[in-house]
Amino acid sequence: MAQGEPGPSVLARLVLVLLGVSFLGAAWVWGHRSEPWAGKMVERARQTVGR
Repeated sequence: MAQGEPGPSVLARLVLVLLGVSFLGAAWVWGHRSEPWAGKMVERARQTVGR
């Protein structure tokens, strides 16, 4: 990218960072789904999706 070209907006960067953090958080909870607190969260998410 040339020095004069504008990059993604601050809002777009913020959205991408939040999506990444939420994805990593969901993956971490999924990895701990055998624990009682995480199992409830995973089951609630499955019911929401309908699976």
